[in-house]
Amino acid sequence: MDIAQLATQIALLAILTAPPLLSRRVEENLELFFLGVALSASLALGILDWGLLVEALAHPVVTYQPGLGYVPAGIVQAVLAAGLAFYAARRRLARAAATLARPAALSALIFAFGLASSAISAVVAAAALAELLAFARLPRECKTRAAVCGAFAVGAGAALLPLGEPLSAIATAKLGRGFLYLACLLLDVGIIVIALSAALAYLSLRGAPAAEAGHYEPRLAWVFGRAARVYAFVFSLSILGSVFRPLAEAAAGLGRDALYALGLVSAVVDNATLAAALVGPEMPEGTLRLFMTALIAAGALTIPGNVPNIVIASALGLRFGEWARRAAALGAPLLAGLYAYLLAVPESPLARA
Repeated sequence: MDIAQLATQIALLAILTAPPLLSRRVEENLELFFLGVALSASLALGILDWGLLVEALAHPVVTYQPGLGYVPAGIVQAVLAAGLAFYAARRRLARAAATLARPAALSALIFAFGLASSAISAVVAAAALAELLAFARLPRECKTRAAVCGAFAVGAGAALLPLGEPLSAIATAKLGRGFLYLACLLLDVGIIVIALSAALAYLSLRGAPAAEAGHYEPRLAWVFGRAARVYAFVFSLSILGSVFRPLAEAAAGLGRDALYALGLVSAVVDNATLAAALVGPEMPEGTLRLFMTALIAAGALTIPGNVPNIVIASALGLRFGEWARRAAALGAPLLAGLYAYLLAVPESPLARA
């Protein structure tokens, strides 16, 4: 990659992050903004061909599973099914609003969904957690804190098995390893992130006042509208992944520390795309462990960084800026702490056992 290409890539990253932070109108129409940037950048760079378009159109409604290929059970269907299920149970959940607002209850839910996300998928876990958070009788700021903590937990748990999310499915397929390989490689990291996220949710919500506003009443129009917004977001991220592929490939030979820093790009680029570009059987396990951890931790820093974030933010109506501010306060020390931990424990304890 030459200087001009690098400057272009950096400029595109700035375009994706600055306007949502500076403009309320962009923030409120984030899906359309990302869609416009994705299409404009791909056309300008000459990479938007029929193959990429078909792949991006299919990505929101299909899921890759090792041994099965692409199956018609995608992110959009999961979001829609969860929304309809919680809509049907809305009266029972409304009666449990006070219980759901308790810090211990929300902390336990975040921990449970974080652990379960690798088996039930990150999208299902995120959709369920978001709906329960919506019913909790808490002020908006408290819901935002819990939502961000939940996104970190779900993203970390989902990376442990190929069933969890595209990141783990693609990494497992490219590595050519067994079903439990990533769990053995990253279980300690996943547990650390999930446990810290649940603990921080409890501490940040303890003593929070109950919301004075009326209870949450979902509408069918919201359920279908949310699914449409998620589709637009995932479609845009699929195209942006190809836009930023040269940046990922250029960083591949810069060493493990550079790869950890590159993981920050997953805050605005689908982390599965970065895994597809860089992960391979030739990557040393220590480097793979570091890189995957960076993708997991940085993916929750902004709403577009990971599909669970998109699902949660769409369900709760959270804006780019409020998410980013809360996530940075948690994510910056988490990324630094995980880096120090991985330097001290470069190999998985399960691999040594």
